[in-house]
Amino acid sequence: MLCLDEMTAASADRPGRAPDIAIIGAGIIGLSCAWALARRGARITVYDTAAPGRGASWAAAGMLAPGFEAAGEQGAHPELFEFCLAGAALWPDFADALTAATGVALGFDKTPTLAIATCAGEAARLAALEAALAAKGVASEALLASEARALEPTLSGETEGGLLLPTDMQVDNRAVVAALIDAARQAGVAFADAEPPEAAVRIQCTGWRTKGVAPVGGQVVSLSPDAGRPTRVVRAGDLYIVPKSDRTLIGATVEPGRTRGDADAEIVADLQARAARLCPTLAAGGVLEAWAGVRPATPDHAPMIGWTAPARLVATGHYRNGVLLAPITAEIVADMALGGAPSELAAAFAPDRFAAATP
Repeated sequence: MLCLDEMTAASADRPGRAPDIAIIGAGIIGLSCAWALARRGARITVYDTAAPGRGASWAAAGMLAPGFEAAGEQGAHPELFEFCLAGAALWPDFADALTAATGVALGFDKTPTLAIATCAGEAARLAALEAALAAKGVASEALLASEARALEPTLSGETEGGLLLPTDMQVDNRAVVAALIDAARQAGVAFADAEPPEAAVRIQCTGWRTKGVAPVGGQVVSLSPDAGRPTRVVRAGDLYIVPKSDRTLIGATVEPGRTRGDADAEIVADLQARAARLCPTLAAGGVLEAWAGVRPATPDHAPMIGWTAPARLVATGHYRNGVLLAPITAEIVADMALGGAPSELAAAFAPDRFAAATP
């Protein structure tokens, strides 16, 4: 697969004037597509009635986690893991280019994620994940409980073992969103809260509000960055602890059908209590913020990217991997919008795959 700069250069060599394009949705996917297309010479307007970047992109934790999220995910698209790995490979160039364009530090951190087990069920899941990664030729490192605690001294005695995931990293998603808005505007992208014109080439990046995409809510709490927190992302089952420069995130619930943006006090308290059982120092952390986001889910947990009609593209349904897959989605969409054909891998995520599977 081409690197980010090679993709951009290849598209820039195509003859003819790039079309005017309307992007509907100003989340991280829409913003990334807008910036990629504007860098290739297209005239872009992004339409959204909400403030740019304040939906799922703002609510996320910024984990770039192809291993934990896709390698052994039951019911997931069979090529999702490969797609996520390809997306992760673009992130270093993407982060460098975005910081160079805006001067914004993105908190891109390649420190491997530590997944831990505190019970037999979680230990079995980590063993299955290790086996799935090994079958794909991807390295991970199983750790004894003592080794996991030596690596992360904040872990409690409930730790029964761990798995170190070099594939899985993190970025500050809020910094990325802010930088994308700045970079897009510098590149000439316009923003509007009106309805897009019908005649324009349209790219739909509307998340869970897209037909065929279901909302799955998730609540998160942010703690003050006190001493004693983990030095890396820690995951245990459906719980994660993500240390940022200015906050520590704990999440997240999985609530199909939930679209509210406010958090429930009882759930916030439970999230902090569960995190404190893993890392006891977090019990004293002051709550900075609590919120709920909405993940856009498809039946196979993978995005829909491709044409739905003449002059109509869709890029949505990224579920738990929107931040991870934003750079690669943007390059695929830019290629297609400017006349290119999708790669074989990208074609596997065409939106008509669900209709084709229906008897």
